[in-house]
Amino acid sequence: MTLDVYSNQLEELRAQVQGLEQQLREQQTVHAQLVAYAEDLNRTYLELRLRLQQMTALSGLSTRLGRARNVDSCARVCVDGVPDILTDTRGRLYLDDRRGVSRLLADGFGDVVEPVERSFDLLARQASQDEQLLDYHWTADEHAHDLIALPLVARGKAFGTLLACRLGPAFTEYERHVVELLGNSVAVAISNARLYQETRRLAITDATTGVYNSRYFRSALAQEMQKARRLNYPMALIMCDIDHFKTFNDTYGHPKGNIALQNVARAIVRSLRQTDTVARYGGEEFAVILPGCEESALAEVAEKIRLSVKETPIRVTARGVPVHVTISVGAAWQTAAEADPGTLQALADQALYRAKSRGRDRSQIGI
Repeated sequence: MTLDVYSNQLEELRAQVQGLEQQLREQQTVHAQLVAYAEDLNRTYLELRLRLQQMTALSGLSTRLGRARNVDSCARVCVDGVPDILTDTRGRLYLDDRRGVSRLLADGFGDVVEPVERSFDLLARQASQDEQLLDYHWTADEHAHDLIALPLVARGKAFGTLLACRLGPAFTEYERHVVELLGNSVAVAISNARLYQETRRLAITDATTGVYNSRYFRSALAQEMQKARRLNYPMALIMCDIDHFKTFNDTYGHPKGNIALQNVARAIVRSLRQTDTVARYGGEEFAVILPGCEESALAEVAEKIRLSVKETPIRVTARGVPVHVTISVGAAWQTAAEADPGTLQALADQALYRAKSRGRDRSQIGI
């Protein structure tokens, strides 16, 4: 074989090697691209899984918020649920009072030094007043902190602020969106809870006097009787009737009669313990439930109510001399073993009738 033949074969082999090297480089490039693509897919998968977990947690929290029937419960559910939605994050919730001042309602931050506490309060107030989301970043003890102050808005008006604070990296744009979703859920839940509480209050409250109405009185009396029998304590009931109230209305008019009813209700409430229940039973008649009242103390309580009403001035004109009204009071008492709402009310009504028949402006215990 000649030298030229060997030379040609060598060139062919060199060309084949170069081709294989080129293929190898191309495969390495493809491999690197596939590895990068796989890493991107894995990051995307982990991010999507985290977002799914956050949305699941947010959905569960929204469900719990929907079940809450008062504002305090809504606030507590929100603050307790923040760490479940956003890693290493704590929540705090403020509500504005009637003067527009932000008041802390629920706190998940734990112990906070006084200067930082004031900063949080200031941010909450500013976010609510400006009705816009605020960011606050600071470093303490060589640790970065990030905070979002989100106004709670319902019916086009801000009424509070949700704070979300994290020790570590700043919130991402997506996490800011999650905080906004949480804030919307909380705002709706609190607004609904307020509406529920107000509706319930109106359902059991007398519109004129602000004390309980007769429907609530009947329910409360039955419940208190059950508790008295179970816990073995006595029960007392007082029925009050404003003397000659028709004459008062005929003389001064029904608007002034409503003022008289309001003053009488307040005088009765002032005379009692917080555990006692006052209700407008109907017209000019009021009822008072006194759980645990001893028989020996009942006469003193009845007289205290009567005198409190009698001494309460009622202004019927802007500059005129105040007038006064009197009430007749009937009271009855039962032991735990005797406790029966119908019987107790009948006894109190009979005592009231006796007080009125004996000249009014007096109290009668029993019949």
